[in-house]
Order: sequence, then C-alpha cells, then structure tokens
Amino acid sequence: MAHCLSGRDAIALKQAHVDKLYASLKDLAGDRRLKLDEVLKLYMLNRDIEDLEQWIAEREVVAGSHELGQDFEHVTVGDIFFTLWSARFVLAFLQSKLLCKNSMILFLTRFINLVFVIHTLALIF
Repeated sequence: MAHCLSGRDAIALKQAHVDKLYASLKDLAGDRRLKLDEVLKLYMLNRDIEDLEQWIAEREVVAGSHELGQDFEHVTVGDIFFTLWSARFVLAFLQSKLLCKNSMILFLTRFINLVFVIHTLALIF
C-alpha cells in the first residue's frame, strides 16, 4: 500500500510541476501577445504618419501653385476632406498611443468613417 501512495505522490508532484510550467507558459504567451499588439499599433501609427507626410507633400505642391482653386465649393470640399482625415488620424493616434479599446473611440471612428463615405458618395453623385 505504501508503494501505491508513493506512486500517487510522484504523479501528483509531476502534475503540479506540469501545471506550474503551463501557468508560466501561459503568462509568457500573454506578455508576448501584449507586445505584439503594441507593435501592431505602432506599425499602424507609422503607416498613418507616412500617409500624412505624403499628403502634406502633395499639398505643398498645391500650395506652391499660383492656381487658387476652381471655386469656393472646390476649396470647401478640400477643407472638409482635410478635417475628416485629420479627425481619423487623431483617433488612430489616440488608439495606438493609449492602447485602449474604449467603445466610445471605436464608435467615433466608425461614425467619422461613415461620414467620410457619405460625403464621398455625395461628391460622386
């Protein structure tokens, strides 16, 4: 009977050791996941920054031009696009900087995207 308890104790010890290793591995995987999420958000922020730099470079060419625009509506539409794009950029920056998934920020992002699409469709039609 003592031999049987000894075998059970050995199994229990091994099981405890495996459980401890599993918990440690799970913690490491969670840490890795957080780091990967941060890297992804940083990548997205860098992509938005590159888009902004390209947009600024394109606007510098337009600003350097002596052409004043086709009409007031043309200038207003450009201003609206810039405002919407700026709002999207700021929201993306806040999401990546704060690393939050707050439902209000997600709602505002979706709302701004929807307004952008509606405005674009209104210009097309």
